[in-house]
Amino acid sequence: MFKQALAPLRGSNAILAFQAQVTSPTMKLAVVAFLLFLFLSCHQSAYSGEKKLFTSIISFGDSYADIGNLARWEDPVLESVNLRNPPYGETFFGHPSGRTTNGRIALDFIGIPCVVLFFFTFVSVNWCGVNLIDVPSWGWIYSLKRTIRPADALGLPFVPPVVAKGQNFSTGVNFAVAGATALNLTYLQGQNITLEIPINSSLNDQLRWFEKMKPSLCSNKTPGSSDCFGESLFVIGQFGGNDYLNILINSNMTLEQARPYVPEIVNTISNAVERLIHHGAKYIVVADIIPVGCLPITLAMRPSSNAADYDRYGCLESFNAVLSRHQNALLRRRVEALRERYPHAKIAFAEHYRPVVAFLQDPDRFGFNSSTTLVSCCGGGGPYNQNWDAPCGKPGATACAAPSKAIYWDDVHLTESAYSYIAQGWLHGPYADPPILHLVN
Repeated sequence: MFKQALAPLRGSNAILAFQAQVTSPTMKLAVVAFLLFLFLSCHQSAYSGEKKLFTSIISFGDSYADIGNLARWEDPVLESVNLRNPPYGETFFGHPSGRTTNGRIALDFIGIPCVVLFFFTFVSVNWCGVNLIDVPSWGWIYSLKRTIRPADALGLPFVPPVVAKGQNFSTGVNFAVAGATALNLTYLQGQNITLEIPINSSLNDQLRWFEKMKPSLCSNKTPGSSDCFGESLFVIGQFGGNDYLNILINSNMTLEQARPYVPEIVNTISNAVERLIHHGAKYIVVADIIPVGCLPITLAMRPSSNAADYDRYGCLESFNAVLSRHQNALLRRRVEALRERYPHAKIAFAEHYRPVVAFLQDPDRFGFNSSTTLVSCCGGGGPYNQNWDAPCGKPGATACAAPSKAIYWDDVHLTESAYSYIAQGWLHGPYADPPILHLVN
């Protein structure tokens, strides 16, 4: 029965044909049975008692890795935080979860096992964040094979945020904070840089929280053991994006004024990796930075009247070259040097930049809308759906009808669909060197 449903997908009216068949009760039962089979396969693989590659995930980062720390942060300057409001979290959790997207982020897809979430209406079937109906022709079959496979993830629960009360951190802890910078708050303010979120949550701050928490994280280990984190995966998410946005947008400085901070940011990240290695970290993922010149906020707030300033995807080329690609190249070289200096540590270089460019280069392949690749799904209108007076999560802003077709969720962050592709690229390649699942080898 399920094979019969696939046949119409070969034609130009594939989506409508499949929708029509799914509306029949018999077809619904067939698809439910198929997805239930996949769910049981994933569940058995993830929880069969097999030894996991890692026993915990310890992560650091900014909003691309934050799973609820900023939302729970108690500070008078944070009385109004957009991500605490709908429509954040609407796709997966059904409510704001503290993540700056419509559902899950890359870290979630890395940690949790393949879980099948499916529901039916007369026009849609959604599986593990991949909307089958929205993706044209055979594209959705590619999506399933590419993004959701049994035992892809590490078989660990969602990593709890460090500020959450009453949490069990035995399987990991998340120190990432939305708005976090690589460079320290006092240093940036001393450079006359205005921070959108002026709190002490920089990479060094997060490392201090980790160091303070280390005794409790190691309390369940063998007494006297020096290998407390021998089976832990450390993830240093992207850092630098907020530094640059605070310089360029909030402080209205020039690109040339931002350029000197690139090596400082890379030094900070490199020093953090060494610091973790000295604390016993053996497996570390270091992420690069997204293309800053492709962010809806950059495009809306720093437009150019010169068409030559934009690349073939519509991104501001100079921002990508001077900041993102420059930082990524320096960081990759630094990771290679760290591998030579600490051969006992396994360090993976994970990419945000390349997958985002891949989305822009061939959006149809990933099920994204080719006419709105640089437009945020959630916003208050205006160029790139950016309205400074009505950002996502505030009155006047709304979300698009099909988030799975969008690359960007809001002015800075990606959608759950985009994160799922990035996560799978980190787990298996080609967007991590080596892929996370090969680190132990």
